[in-house]
Amino acid sequence: MGGGAMPEQGGGHGRKKKALDATINVVPAIDLLSCCISFLLFTAVWTQISRLQVQQLGTGAPQDATLDQLQQKALAVTLAVGERGMALAVGDATFDIPSLGRSAEGVVTQDLKALATRLKAVKGEYPDQASIIVTAEDTVPYGDLVHVIDACLAAGLAQVSVAGV
Repeated sequence: MGGGAMPEQGGGHGRKKKALDATINVVPAIDLLSCCISFLLFTAVWTQISRLQVQQLGTGAPQDATLDQLQQKALAVTLAVGERGMALAVGDATFDIPSLGRSAEGVVTQDLKALATRLKAVKGEYPDQASIIVTAEDTVPYGDLVHVIDACLAAGLAQVSVAGV
């Protein structure tokens, strides 16, 4: 019986005093804390698995390289994603990849197979090329942008930068 003590005898004026010592069971609090810690450890691993490795435009350049070396070595590859489709610009050449149309819900479907084919051709023509800049309109759903980034990574373009329009 936690907290229940026999009244003390004696004292004065007919009052009975209770003891103030009580025991508190901390086992449920420790159980809850251990569950919270294990949950946090598991979710920390999941956040690392689902992370996309992209850079903001303008970051990721080597610190010791000069501007002339970067301009000679870098080929400008940009991919613009919009409602009408995608436009891949490699140097001075531009390749249009039209969208597959709208679904019944009104969502634009991008042609990811044609994009993958075109990106693999670019990587075959320029095997040293590893960077691409992806721009997307505000109306492009985030899921479509993730699929486009996945297609870039699958083609071997590992340095993906995302820029706004």
